[in-house]
This record gives sequence, C-alpha cells and structure tokens, in this order.
Amino acid sequence: MFALKKSQGESKSAQKSAKRNPLSLLLGRKASDDADAMPEIDVAAGLSRILKSTPAPPENQDAVSIDPIREALASIEAALYSIDTVRDIIEQAYEVALSAQEVQDAGGRALLAESYDELRLSINKTIDGLDERAASLIGKTQRNLDVKLGGKAHYSVSPTRLDVSARGLNLEPPRDAFATFEEITEVLGQLDSALKKADRAAAGYCRDAQFLIARMAQAAAAA
Repeated sequence: MFALKKSQGESKSAQKSAKRNPLSLLLGRKASDDADAMPEIDVAAGLSRILKSTPAPPENQDAVSIDPIREALASIEAALYSIDTVRDIIEQAYEVALSAQEVQDAGGRALLAESYDELRLSINKTIDGLDERAASLIGKTQRNLDVKLGGKAHYSVSPTRLDVSARGLNLEPPRDAFATFEEITEVLGQLDSALKKADRAAAGYCRDAQFLIARMAQAAAAA
C-alpha cells in the first residue's frame, strides 16, 4: 500500500518496490511472501493464449455452453489489460503528489497539481476509449455479464466502474492546487483507495476467469 506520510522515512524507490501489481500471477496464484498479493497482467496473456488455442465447436455440436464463455473471457481479458493501464496512471499520479510533499514553494506545488490533474483526467480518457468488451465491465455504462453455461445454469460477472467519478475511483481534482500539505495528504489517500479498488476488480475478474476456464474445459472434454 502507499505510504501517506513522509515521516515514515521510506524513499520513493522503496515505496515503489512495495507496491503490488494487481495483474501478474496467473489466474490468482498468490506470491509466497504476500498473503494478500493480487494477480497480475500475465492473466490476460494467459487468457489470450487459451482463447486462441481453444477450437471453435463443430457445426453439429451445441455451442451454447462454450461460445458465451469464450465471449465472457474475452471481455475479462480486455478489462484486465485496461485495469493495468489505469493502475499505471494511478502510480504516476501518486509519484507526482508525493513529490509535491517535498516542495516548499506554493508555485512549484501548483505546477505539480496541474500535472496531477492531467494524469487524473487521463484515466477518464482511457475509460472513454475502451472497446465494447472492456467497457461492459469497467466503463461508465458497465453491466453484469450473464454467462450461459448450458441448460439452466448461469454465471454472473459483476462490473466495477473505474473512471474518476464518485461512483468510480473517486479521485477529486486538486481544487486548491496543492496549496496546503493537508490537501496533498488527502489526495494520496484518494489514490491509495483507488489503487485498492483497481486491485480488487482485477482479482475478482481473475477468479471469474478461473471458474469460466474450468467450465469451458469441461464442456470441451464432454464434446
């Protein structure tokens, strides 16, 4: 997690190394040295390989139990890549705000506040530019993905809005241009909460992918 006080005595590089990337351990495996470690971007790469290597069902096979799963996994894959992009921006914004804590000149902090706000707004640009698959899970008009598993069985993948609005990451603009160190501390707290939300979303989608991949394998084996 991000440190919120300079007095903790950690250097920027040490703080950065302590951050968790939410998308690297394939399908939710946890790092041995961190019981709360989140899955990282290799999940999306793994999903891509699975989706490419899984053949389409033959014409005489009922595809209901496989195609919806493939479509849901494609949406999860796109969402994971986009979450990684959003998370990178959050980290950059954190470094800017952290730097502002060390600047005594109000004018210098105001310049950093401007840089921070540009990064903050770039999260919205990322979300606005999502393709339909990722937007269905993390965009402004997100919705539950109802995945048909065959017969009456369904599986629901829940969305998580990740723009900067109050319904999303809740990252407010620096209204006082970092005029006070209290405002900077508040911004760092908002970034910490935003990172946690992105991590939770990534971890949840990795668990969804785990389940759906297993069901797709069962359907393929039964074909």
